[in-house]
Amino acid sequence: MSGSEPSNTASGSQPSNTSVLRLGWSFALLAVGASQLATAWAGVLPVAVFVAAIAVTYGLVLAARAARMPAGFTVIGVLVLAAGGTYLLTGAATLDAVTDLIPRLLTAVRPAPPVAALLVPGALLVVVVALVVALSVLSRGRALFVPAAGAAVLYLAAALLTAGQADPHGLVALAMVALTGFGWLVLDRAARTQRARASALVPPGVLVGALAGLAVLVGLLPSSAAPFEPRTLISPPVEDLPVASPLPQLSSWASAGDTELFRVRGPDVPLRLVALSEYTGATWRAGTVYGPLGAVAPPELPAGIRPVSATVEVTVGALAGPWLPAAGRPTYVSTADAVVDADSGSLVLPAGLRPGLQYEVRSTVDTAEDRDLLGAAVPGTRRYLALPQLPFSLAEYARRTVANARTPFEQAVAIEEVVRTNRRTDAEAPVGSSYARLETFLFAPPGTPGAAEGTAEQFASAFAVLARAVGLPSRIVVGFRPSTPDGVVRGSDATAWPEVYFTGWGWIPFDPIPGTNSGADSTSRREVINRLATPTPTPSTPAPTGPPLPTAAPVPTDTA
Repeated sequence: MSGSEPSNTASGSQPSNTSVLRLGWSFALLAVGASQLATAWAGVLPVAVFVAAIAVTYGLVLAARAARMPAGFTVIGVLVLAAGGTYLLTGAATLDAVTDLIPRLLTAVRPAPPVAALLVPGALLVVVVALVVALSVLSRGRALFVPAAGAAVLYLAAALLTAGQADPHGLVALAMVALTGFGWLVLDRAARTQRARASALVPPGVLVGALAGLAVLVGLLPSSAAPFEPRTLISPPVEDLPVASPLPQLSSWASAGDTELFRVRGPDVPLRLVALSEYTGATWRAGTVYGPLGAVAPPELPAGIRPVSATVEVTVGALAGPWLPAAGRPTYVSTADAVVDADSGSLVLPAGLRPGLQYEVRSTVDTAEDRDLLGAAVPGTRRYLALPQLPFSLAEYARRTVANARTPFEQAVAIEEVVRTNRRTDAEAPVGSSYARLETFLFAPPGTPGAAEGTAEQFASAFAVLARAVGLPSRIVVGFRPSTPDGVVRGSDATAWPEVYFTGWGWIPFDPIPGTNSGADSTSRREVINRLATPTPTPSTPAPTGPPLPTAAPVPTDTA
């Protein structure tokens, strides 16, 4: 098949009408392929960037041809300009630095955020393909195969970056086949009338048959086996970030209650800053190993069977530190530099937050009705049960608290109620979550600094430690519960709450802080609290002595 009439490329004259038509056709074909490639990124910006890259490359090739520049110099000139643009956008000045961008893209969340560092690999691919196609269309020979091959390269790249989800039904592929057939059958018709080239042409019947076969094959592709996943070939970059826990900051945030930490747009849900799962007996710590959101390993404990999605847009104000607020376990974040702890879903920006930073984060949150948890079991996961050198006083207090509870859910409700009863919040209370601080908080006589009073740190920590002592996997979440509907999150909204993991349902929050009424907002919890508050016969064998348990008053049952 002949790709074009003899051209006068070497003479530098303007392209013929046939060449112009072929350039337009090839541009349209590449634009379809580039638009398909852009589905690997979020938003419409990638489409504009990739189509513009084709247009600029075509313009440079035409300008070089008009200036009678040899094809080799044209290639070098376009590649030098592309390298210069890459350096300006990303600071990647060497080939190694540019190739490092590809693993970053392959380990990014899907769809990838449309930021320069992640867009550059796609744009460079588009430029190279457009350069080869433009030079081929303007040269002698069978040039019309090259645009189809170039568009196929872009389509294949899109399939690899999206694990075959870019065109699940093959509709774009069929459109590309039709457009290719248009170019081969219509634009090349004039050349086929010349006897001298007839021997080099594919008979129209054979060509139509080949296109039809290709269309059928494309239609069958989506129903084939699972697509190839190139991410399995990439070792995701992992960072060891010993970031400090924000738990001690709760008191300072409370003291500066009117300070605007950030603004949020989205559903009215608690926002998580970090989940703390490691307890040393002196303090709670976050995980230290972080990786790209799209490439981290699954969490040790899987998500629940009834997750809900939440998308929020955050604008940072006075909030400092590396932690990014999110509504739950993140599935997408528009900040390309953010990394995530696989188990907790905590997002970290290694460079730290800055005032005015804006980002969007999509998350999933485990949800369950209390009645779903009545008979739920809990796993024996060592990481979320660790209590190094637990004092006897705390162990015995936990045992006595759940003595009458029959299920893990009832144990959690009992601990929630006993921690909140006869205690109060005080932003000026001593900070800390060590065993000694918790013993003072729970057992010290009135008048002792920190006795029966504390911030959310002490309430959440006491719950989590007592829960672990009776075999409930628990952790602490530091976050925010916005108190006003204006989207402004202030220091007074900062808090912490414990979570317990239930098999099949995921991480479920509890709230032992007095004044929130979370222990009496469901029929199931009211029934559990009232039953556990009923006196039971004294055991025949006296229990070891321990700190007295607060007496919880029965919660009125709503008879309506």
